[in-house]
Amino acid sequence: MKNLSLSSILTIAILAFIWGSSFILMKIGLKAQDGSPVLSGIQVACLRMMIASLVLSPFAVRGYKKLSRSDWRWLMVVGICGSGVPAFLFAISQQYIDSGLAGILNALTPIFTLIIGLGFFKRSTHKKQVMGMVIGFTGAVGIIAMKGSSFENGIYSFLIILATILYGISVNTVSSKLQHVPAPVISSISVGIAAIPCSLIFLTTPYEIIVQHPEGIRSFSAIATLAIIGTGFANILFFRLTQKSGAVLAASVTYLIPLVAVCWGSLMGEEISFFQIIFAFVLIIGVYLTHQKNAQSTLTTANSKEM
Repeated sequence: MKNLSLSSILTIAILAFIWGSSFILMKIGLKAQDGSPVLSGIQVACLRMMIASLVLSPFAVRGYKKLSRSDWRWLMVVGICGSGVPAFLFAISQQYIDSGLAGILNALTPIFTLIIGLGFFKRSTHKKQVMGMVIGFTGAVGIIAMKGSSFENGIYSFLIILATILYGISVNTVSSKLQHVPAPVISSISVGIAAIPCSLIFLTTPYEIIVQHPEGIRSFSAIATLAIIGTGFANILFFRLTQKSGAVLAASVTYLIPLVAVCWGSLMGEEISFFQIIFAFVLIIGVYLTHQKNAQSTLTTANSKEM
């Protein structure tokens, strides 16, 4: 890990605030202040991809000519798994579960990144990381169980978990197949790929609700903020942090995002129990252990295959 500077600390804090706030912004896009629906989950996801694509398009215009034919295949994987499908999973699930819970479960991303890397990308692991996976999953199961066993809490919490699995595929694809491509180019083109079908889908929805509903503009503004700052600006900021301070330090943002998400949820009237907080700490401890490196006791998978 490279040296920790004041600018790196500030960048981590800014990223944690931006990405931790993304869940409540989705909630605002979905529902009016009285709890009634405004935009659908599908509309929220489509708008997010469309606006983010426009914001990031200058990077795509400057970088697409330098890409090889094989790069496009992997960029499609990143576009689908890292942007498009997760946007729908998060937006749809947050019609039924709290933003704080979504923010906590999002912390499973590094664990699935490790598991997928181990199984499909010839990565290696060690006992401490395996222990972290077990502890992290225990925390996630506990959080969901403490929220209740209703259909909404179970099924829609699983959608968040499925999104983190897809993020794990995307991260491993970028690190294994697209290391030579600048991160802004990866971000802009992958989001652009996701935005194409999203644009077509959005046109089939009752998008006029944005101007017809009393809080339509409020909802649209929340999603526009999420797309411009949370997907556009934050991706560039994260890329610069990774270049300056290293991937290990940049990954520490993961530990702070749930805290911001829960704080926003509490301010907006969402409830989180004491035991959910305890299990959230258990999950974060598991994530921390998966980031640990150990030269000894390294385990590798037999017959690993590339994706």
